[in-house]
Amino acid sequence: MQTSKRSVWLRRTLLTAIAFAALWHGRSYDFFCDDAFIALRYAKNLSEHGELTYNLGQRVEGFTSPLWVLLCSTLASLSVPLVSAARLLGAAASLLAFWALSRFWRELAPKAPWLVLAPAAALAMSAPFAAWIFGGLETPLFVATFTLSLALLARSARKLDWQSSLQAGLSVGLCALCRPEGAMLIALGSLLLCLPSAHERPQFWSRFWAWASPIALLVGGYELFRLRYYGPPLPNTFYVKTSGEGLWQRGLSYLGFAGSEFGWLLVGAFLLSLSYLLLWDRPLPEERGSTASRLLVVGTSVATGCHLLYVARIGGDFLDLYRFLTPLLPAAFCALTCAGSRLFGRARAAPARFALLAAAVALLIAHGEREFSMAQRATRVAESSRAALHLEPLGWTRLYAQRWRGIGQWLASARAENDSTAVGAAGALPFYSDLPNLDLFGLNDAEIARHGRIIGNRPGHQRFATMAYLLAQNPTFVFLNPESTPLTPGRLRYDRSWMSRGYLPIEIRVDRELCGCAETFYHQFLVRRERASSLQGRPDVVVGSL
Repeated sequence: MQTSKRSVWLRRTLLTAIAFAALWHGRSYDFFCDDAFIALRYAKNLSEHGELTYNLGQRVEGFTSPLWVLLCSTLASLSVPLVSAARLLGAAASLLAFWALSRFWRELAPKAPWLVLAPAAALAMSAPFAAWIFGGLETPLFVATFTLSLALLARSARKLDWQSSLQAGLSVGLCALCRPEGAMLIALGSLLLCLPSAHERPQFWSRFWAWASPIALLVGGYELFRLRYYGPPLPNTFYVKTSGEGLWQRGLSYLGFAGSEFGWLLVGAFLLSLSYLLLWDRPLPEERGSTASRLLVVGTSVATGCHLLYVARIGGDFLDLYRFLTPLLPAAFCALTCAGSRLFGRARAAPARFALLAAAVALLIAHGEREFSMAQRATRVAESSRAALHLEPLGWTRLYAQRWRGIGQWLASARAENDSTAVGAAGALPFYSDLPNLDLFGLNDAEIARHGRIIGNRPGHQRFATMAYLLAQNPTFVFLNPESTPLTPGRLRYDRSWMSRGYLPIEIRVDRELCGCAETFYHQFLVRRERASSLQGRPDVVVGSL
């Protein structure tokens, strides 16, 4: 007994060390996503003003993770700075993801507890998982809740009691609030939990209500709040992200590119592992009671297929390092490890065992090489392979989140009563300016989300404000090209069309101390004519002729 306790303690210690190694790996990416500031703006308005809004007084649901916004707002109400709050939550969620992976492994291969260290190490090495730990978005939390939900669903289907059904329902409910695609687990869980015991009416109803109650409370409760507070039954982002043509084509191209980056060898090995565990694996005499692992493989296979279809349907992503595919990684690494260990256990001949070990070592080396290469390419400011799919490398994301922060802080220093902005980069710039903003891409504007001009199929950027609608909002500052941030001043770009509508060009100098950037930069945008005179005379401003 003492040896067993010591073994458990040592295994948990090693797993914890691997989890903290993943945190160390995540710190090397050193970026904070501009889109994360959208959720933080909602969290700020909730904690400071009691409004779950982007612009105070305008009820539009422009975020995709209610759970993430509420957690950030909770920490903000405890006086934790919002950027720090998001990073703390990302770190905590990543640690939770390793615990969820261990629960997944316990259901998949309970007879081989030490092998959990293999998929855990593979996850810690993974560039997509590590990069998004401190990126500010809800990705690590969704990885944790998605993986945990699959494990608890299989556990509940194995135990057939109301307690495990309750735990599964709570986990799935939180997963659905973390990201909208988590809702597919509600349907999957209902099938896995209810069908095996449908003929046992008393047990069926106790398990059904234990499963359904937390989902009804969490997901149903939030839906009732959404209908009452925002009006539409779906978030505003849905209307933007399902607009445009060619989303399937773009999404499939995105998945194909992701497969080449992860390595088709690894992708194929994962699919073969699932197929083997699902179709050909049979328990050895000493592995009685492995039905739960089979149910887990079924659930994982269905969830993986549905998730990939969802990613293809929305056109993939424009951000780098595959935040929408990262939730599949813990299950993938567990399936690979489990299939390999099962095959090794069935191989009696020494050459067969040697070949399996050699294949495992080759896959591990390939995984490490792929992750390193992927991280090298993704962290550049510009990278040709990503340009073809209009992906933003993380180096670009880091640079422009800092520069837009600088522009936002400049606006905050120059703000006047009734100032407002209009910019499609709706994250850091509006967050730091603390001004009302017209989101030109419509994620935070109901009119643009439904009736804006279709300008392409880039996810989240399919629509754009019409000129009539933009002018009707009468913004003080209009940013039509926020990516233009040269390091030297330039000639003002006059536009007769905008001048006839009462706007003048302006160029500002943003000192590097203002945003923590490596270099001072300049930026040109438009300012309303009547506001331009009040900016004349500042040493860091050049305004067009009045």
